[in-house]
Amino acid sequence: MNHNRIDKRNIMYIFNDGGFGGAGQSLFDLLSEIQDKVNPIVVIRDDVMVESKFAELGITCYKVCFFTDYITIGHSDEKTKKIDIVQSYKAALQLLPIIKRENIQLIHINSSVSSFAAIAALMAHVPYIWHIRELLEEQFGYEFVNEKLKKQLYMQAEQLLSISNYIQRRYEERYNVSTVRMYNGLNLKRFKFEEKDFRPNIFLVAAMITPEKGQWDVICAAENLVKKGYTDIKVVIAGHGRATYVWALKKYIIKHKLEKNISILPFQDDLSDLRKRASYAITCSQNEALGRVTIEAMLAGNVVIGAKSGGTTEIIGENEERGFLYELHNSEDLAETMLRVMQCPDKVKERISQRARAYAENMFDSRQYCQEIMKLYNDKISAFTPHKSEELLGKLKKYYEENVDETINRKSRNTNSNNKSALLLEQVLKWLEIKQNGYTLEEYFIHNNIYNIAIYGMGALGCRLYDELEKSRINIDYLIDRQPNGMEKVFEFSDLNEKKLKVDAIVVTVLLEEKQIIGEIRRNGYERVIGISEILKQFCSCEWRGGYLNCGFRDVKDI
Repeated sequence: MNHNRIDKRNIMYIFNDGGFGGAGQSLFDLLSEIQDKVNPIVVIRDDVMVESKFAELGITCYKVCFFTDYITIGHSDEKTKKIDIVQSYKAALQLLPIIKRENIQLIHINSSVSSFAAIAALMAHVPYIWHIRELLEEQFGYEFVNEKLKKQLYMQAEQLLSISNYIQRRYEERYNVSTVRMYNGLNLKRFKFEEKDFRPNIFLVAAMITPEKGQWDVICAAENLVKKGYTDIKVVIAGHGRATYVWALKKYIIKHKLEKNISILPFQDDLSDLRKRASYAITCSQNEALGRVTIEAMLAGNVVIGAKSGGTTEIIGENEERGFLYELHNSEDLAETMLRVMQCPDKVKERISQRARAYAENMFDSRQYCQEIMKLYNDKISAFTPHKSEELLGKLKKYYEENVDETINRKSRNTNSNNKSALLLEQVLKWLEIKQNGYTLEEYFIHNNIYNIAIYGMGALGCRLYDELEKSRINIDYLIDRQPNGMEKVFEFSDLNEKKLKVDAIVVTVLLEEKQIIGEIRRNGYERVIGISEILKQFCSCEWRGGYLNCGFRDVKDI
């Protein structure tokens, strides 16, 4: 008999993320340390990358179909709440037999963005703890679909854990619930402290590339410094993000001839080489919950610059004890801070770097963190008495049974997403065929006497059209998008309802709603409006003879 296995706790972990961000990496590091003390059961979505990552530790994952329970602020209504309850309850029913089969003693929910596991835990009479790693409203502009239900489930948890004093304070203010602050633990062995000579003025920005993470502020600050003659600076931005937003940032860098000073790299699984080459690291996020990359930079010896906001201030210190602070979203102040850091005496920077390293080692050591987590597990399992949750579960069950058949399943959203992907692929293949035959869309516009256009929709196809026409004889005078998702910081967007646009034609690149949008624009008084799919369709129906275009295009007014 394997007595060691008997002594281990059977802990279920709910991995809410799609991919490995800070929350996912924190869980992975935790399991790396305590695997000899627990039997971990990890629940994920159907995600091959996540599954293979946990396979490195020899951990088997269960796949459950579940959904996150947040939405853009102001968009929650009775319909979305109905969908949320039905989907969460349905996922809980899927999870329940796994809990029983694996004899789970405690469930550890790794982030705040789903509720199904809490419902399943109540069904199974199993204790659960809930890790709060994000502030949806302040960080991302989201809110919980059903805040009332979320708070009820929070109250039933054996413990809520917050990853910073900032989150602890904001949760008490926002939701009137108490949490215990427990800083994330990092495996210190993975970080080699590098003594810096601070000669190369290289700044590393490692984060998901989104408007909220502040890369745009860094680009503007770097441009400011280059214009003032500090041409030796180099900013390296590393991370994944929405393709169109990354595209917009790269366009700006090229247009303003900043390629020698700013580079954007894809997500790096291992940042050690970049950190070794960089003297400084910048954390420019708004309302960062904690800032794992800030801690990693301190451990690697980078001098840290951070936005004076959220957990970043907490780590660096209100009085800049362990780094330098600047005013959030103020690129001029960031530029001045970057200059202040570069001109700071090396001995001062060395002291700050060493002080930050010592702080990070003392506060974020995974060994101490794991001891605290194991004590929490053992205490909560030993002291657990099932909550009186029959009333709440009864209401949820009744609501589920009454609405499961009539509820618009979120699968319809997935269907729309799949349809969009299929349509996009179809149009891209047509576009590729045109290019392989040696032609460009410029010829279509010239044939129709169109030289000045507006692009409606700056998704993948809108960006592709912009790229193709950028150096052609066709002028792109206006960009239009209902949700530019941060691109409005880089490009100027126009509103059809504000003024009449003086263009030869408006090209619509939104595939799923193409006909509807074309109709709306025409009702606003624009005659020449055409969808990108129609342009590509006409091209692909042409006859290609002897290298000459023989299409017989229809005028866009006839379409």
